[in-house]
Amino acid sequence: MGKSSQNERSHCGYFDVIEEEFIRLRGAPLLLSPADWRLARKWRRDGVPLDLVLESIREVFARRAERAAAAPDAPKRRVSSLRYCRPAVEKAWAVYRELGPAPPVRRRPSTIDVPGKLAALAAALPSSLQGVDATRRRLLTLDGAAPEVEARLAALDLELVGQAFDSLATADREAVLAAADEALGRTAGRVDESRLPDLRQRLVRRLVRERLGLPLLSLFAEPATSPRES
Repeated sequence: MGKSSQNERSHCGYFDVIEEEFIRLRGAPLLLSPADWRLARKWRRDGVPLDLVLESIREVFARRAERAAAAPDAPKRRVSSLRYCRPAVEKAWAVYRELGPAPPVRRRPSTIDVPGKLAALAAALPSSLQGVDATRRRLLTLDGAAPEVEARLAALDLELVGQAFDSLATADREAVLAAADEALGRTAGRVDESRLPDLRQRLVRRLVRERLGLPLLSLFAEPATSPRES
């Protein structure tokens, strides 16, 4: 494999992780725009660490959740593009270059009720879910600042959906995979082939979540919307 092909695959991985986290928090849509791809490519070309990008995105959504909690009746606009997070990422990158990779420090205490949110997520897990009691205990024992808990929730969410898929009956798993492949077919010509496996996994996770009624494990994700609302 040539060096350019290796670089492209590395870039796709960098972008896919960013896309996955942004979409997880936004709730929709399934894909980002070419302009967002160019922005992620610029961040990678400039040397912005992936962890710094992810932390900055989580911080943006944390601030939005805090504002929503403080003013629940205020009108809200959905984040429609990764570019909404650009100022936060580039500010964090400037600090990183000046001071080094020091842990980010919140300038004020989070107004997110972390224990309350975790309790609500635990209660929202369907009782029929395999291993639900153990998952609830794991949720309720998480502690730390909101962005730190959010990062652990993201990992737990992926684990939970994966285990839920494995616990499905064979016919149900086949139905989920068939539905994912059908949806993937509708993207023909619009998505680079190298991204199709990751996109298929994302579709499967979404379908499993919908089939089993699994809540999104997040402290401050925006509510999921249907494709028509995206």
